[in-house]
Amino acid sequence: MLLTLGELEKSQDVTYHKLEEGFFVFPEGENAEERLSLRMQSLQRINDIVMSHRYAMTVYDSNKQQYDPVYKEFNEHHLNMFDDIPEENKHLVRLAFPNYNWKVEQEQVKSIVGESLVINLWATVEQFSNRILALTESQGKSSHRWHDIEKDFVELGVDVTEIASYAAINEMRVLNNKIKHLYFVDSQLAKFESFKDLKGKSLGLVRFNLQHYVSSTYHFIFTLINAIGETIYYPK
Repeated sequence: MLLTLGELEKSQDVTYHKLEEGFFVFPEGENAEERLSLRMQSLQRINDIVMSHRYAMTVYDSNKQQYDPVYKEFNEHHLNMFDDIPEENKHLVRLAFPNYNWKVEQEQVKSIVGESLVINLWATVEQFSNRILALTESQGKSSHRWHDIEKDFVELGVDVTEIASYAAINEMRVLNNKIKHLYFVDSQLAKFESFKDLKGKSLGLVRFNLQHYVSSTYHFIFTLINAIGETIYYPK
């Protein structure tokens, strides 16, 4: 189960504790009210995304309890022939065997739920990055091009690549693009540690480090909000 920020604070999750200090820095001084508002809105948005994933996975787990015994009996009846169906033949086998289709359909639902979380988290990073820039005097037209957004922050003296959560955010950015446009691990995605041995593999067969992406999204947006003005640190 994925955890929201409030739940992470009470957990032993390593993805949170590596970034923990950054969560206790808050806006102060000029634009503090507006920046605090953005912090709260981003917190709520990410929480909502996490809860949507949780609801979908609850349905998946419930369905899995029902179909697993049925599929197991079906597969054993056919001498476990469905254990090693090549990826390129799955669509044909799904047409011919309803029980196999049911099994694959449920697993695809799980994959799509994870992919949707990645897409929504990345959209949140883009949206709030533009909204943070809009609070500055040097604000320009909002952009959907990440490299342009990075340059806008550099002009404010903020190098986003130095943020502790940047590596995970950048990985999520690339993964988001591959989910939308290729749906397999290419050479660009394989450069990341999480995907280094998976080149050529369908993303539907890859397990994503979703909690790491969630924790990093909270941290990255909060850090950007803090970076454009004065801050105050409240110890844990």
